[in-house]
Amino acid sequence: MTNPAIYYACTLPVRAGGELVNFQHVDSLRRQGWRAFAWLQEGAELEWPSQAFPVPVVQGGPHHRWTPHDVLVLPEVWSDSGWQIMREQGCQLVMHNQNPYYTFRGLPTLDALNAFPLAGGLCCSAFTRDTLQAWGSTTDWQVVQPMVLPHFEQALAHISGLSAKRQQIAFMPRKRPNEAKQLQQWFAALCPQWAQVPWVEVDGMSRPQVAQTLAESLVFVSLSKDEGLGLPPLEAMAAGCLVAGFTGGGGQEYATPDNGLWVGEAQLPDLALAIASLLAMDAPQQAARVRAGQATAALFSRANFDAQLNAAWHQLLGDTASAYRSGA
Repeated sequence: MTNPAIYYACTLPVRAGGELVNFQHVDSLRRQGWRAFAWLQEGAELEWPSQAFPVPVVQGGPHHRWTPHDVLVLPEVWSDSGWQIMREQGCQLVMHNQNPYYTFRGLPTLDALNAFPLAGGLCCSAFTRDTLQAWGSTTDWQVVQPMVLPHFEQALAHISGLSAKRQQIAFMPRKRPNEAKQLQQWFAALCPQWAQVPWVEVDGMSRPQVAQTLAESLVFVSLSKDEGLGLPPLEAMAAGCLVAGFTGGGGQEYATPDNGLWVGEAQLPDLALAIASLLAMDAPQQAARVRAGQATAALFSRANFDAQLNAAWHQLLGDTASAYRSGA
């Protein structure tokens, strides 16, 4: 009998943070002694992800035989028809929900989600779990918060710390492009004394480039929207930025008055003034806020990620967990 294994549906090339997280799950599980693999659909092109992890990749197709004990982890956005096709393969299916706002891009309704014979569920935050449960989900969701990669803290150290930061405002407009433009107009209108401060758009960069840009920037504006957790503000905190902006929902998991100046939806004038207040703070005030942000980001460490993931799979597999260990 073939030993059962855990497979995560992955995508190459890696274009989004959630796709990278799936590779991180496989890497972490293997480091902790689980038999885990990245799985690509039949016909997918093989190439290494932007953040390379030395994990084996299995490609779907007639050569790959599923067993009833194999577990395949699919994202919440996997198509409804795709869920049904994989159900027919005979393996166990687990949903990895990294964004409750995207839940019904896959299985179309809550009734369909509850009726589908999932072997369990993983999610990226207590916010995601609580949202799904508030809607009426009957799945036993296991929370595994993603980790903040060390790139960001290292980038800050590389530029010699906070004293080397530039008085500039970093922002990621992808989820709120119109609001990003409006915000800059509000800032210009309400805060003319800061007209010389440049705005640096973070888009189309590699992760090391993002880390470098954040490490060099004094302020990060969070334009998070419809997030299961929202890593960019945490990455900015790790890189020593002062943070202001939207939680995007999932950011409620970590947002505090000390680590950011957070505003509600449609409060662009308030956000413009918040950015100005960060710029106007004296050095001790700024340093205290940076320390609070760094302490928050430190909670999303590799060690905590590994521990949560290990506990989640023990819960998902129960008494059969030992059969999925590398030495079994």
